[in-house]
Amino acid sequence: MSFLTRIFGLRDQGARVETQAAGTETETDPGTTETVPSAREGMPITLDILKQLFPIRTLSDEELNAFVLGRKSEIYERGAVLFKAGEPIESIHYLLEGTVLMELGGGETYEVTADTAKARFPLCCGKQYSATARAQTDIQILRVASTIMSRGVAGPRSQQALIDPSDEQIPAGVRESRLFQAFIQSYKDEELRIPSLPDVAMRLRKAMLHDIGIDEAARIVQLDPAIAAKLIHIANSPLYLPVRPISNCHDAVLRLGLTATRNLVTSFCLKEIFRSKDPYLNQLFQQQWRASVKLSSLCYILADENEGVSREEALLAGLVADIGVIPFLYFAEVFPREYWTPEEVEATIPYIRGPIGTFLLKKWDFPANLIEIPMLAEDWYHDSGNALAMSDIVILSKLHSYIGTRRMAELPAINSIPACAKLKDGRLSPTYSLKVLHDAEDRIRKATQFLET
Repeated sequence: MSFLTRIFGLRDQGARVETQAAGTETETDPGTTETVPSAREGMPITLDILKQLFPIRTLSDEELNAFVLGRKSEIYERGAVLFKAGEPIESIHYLLEGTVLMELGGGETYEVTADTAKARFPLCCGKQYSATARAQTDIQILRVASTIMSRGVAGPRSQQALIDPSDEQIPAGVRESRLFQAFIQSYKDEELRIPSLPDVAMRLRKAMLHDIGIDEAARIVQLDPAIAAKLIHIANSPLYLPVRPISNCHDAVLRLGLTATRNLVTSFCLKEIFRSKDPYLNQLFQQQWRASVKLSSLCYILADENEGVSREEALLAGLVADIGVIPFLYFAEVFPREYWTPEEVEATIPYIRGPIGTFLLKKWDFPANLIEIPMLAEDWYHDSGNALAMSDIVILSKLHSYIGTRRMAELPAINSIPACAKLKDGRLSPTYSLKVLHDAEDRIRKATQFLET
């Protein structure tokens, strides 16, 4: 079977369409039958259509051109059920015309309409459908094999290849700016200013590579009285359900554990590197810090709600998800002011923070599961496997953080991404998300306070 058949061909599923066209009856519940709505041939699929769809647009022009030859959409009539919640996913559906109602269960629904931002993404993906999709109008669908979601996933790349200045996904205005070009050259020449972790955080991370004990860890933390005080404060907080209050660093480390202590100390220290002498850049630093604190708090709560991911490590993962902006803003601070504008700085950030963040965390000798976070934080269709992973927590929290903002209109529905199906209840929607956040408001406020003070 050829590559294009495996990714796009759907020979076995094409047979299903022919069966549907004949109006075959299929059993749904014992004693009942349901006529599967017919699907008939629709409009031709063009290259322009494919280049609007994620992640299909990441395939090469050669692959896309080969696929569109003779390919047409599938038409379903109003009321047709494309798939049902809980069924294994074999096909990925893109809505090209009409409106589809996504039924999440419990009476909760949302609509996807063609020619909107959400229609550029699959209706559902992952291992099984998280919702039932019902045609609200006559619709046209592009259906491809679920293996498309594994295409375009980057393998190990050298540090020098993380940013491609000729990448057409980066707007021409960004690629051609003096600031971007000079930054990329400095990056390639390994001349970027790389911030150092504050001394206590670096000492503790290095010491823990040599199997230290509670006493030694407490001595290192006590080198910074402010950090030690924060650690004692958090160990006494309701987040850790203390039986009795503690008043010294040793007992705080004992209660929290070595790994949690290391991650919390690193988190407390990161605020110190979000600073600039330039008023405008310092304002950007502070905005980024506040956004990172919000994200890390969401990560903490989401990890706490589920099993298998350390909440303290999730807190740290949220803080470093956008850490790549630091070297870039440091570079802008020393680059001649007449060669860049605030608009250019803000337009460039989305395209450098992932690769530069991974580059920076490698320099800091972070563990592999955290090094990958900056590159994956907004890779909505990344699938880490069957088990809930740190990347899933960050991706879901990132999408959470955009709920209620204008940007959410440009992003996929939160329940449609692979990470969602791995949560404890296997369901996450905007309404449910807001309920979770409301119920956890006090814990989020406490987690935020530890980082802000």
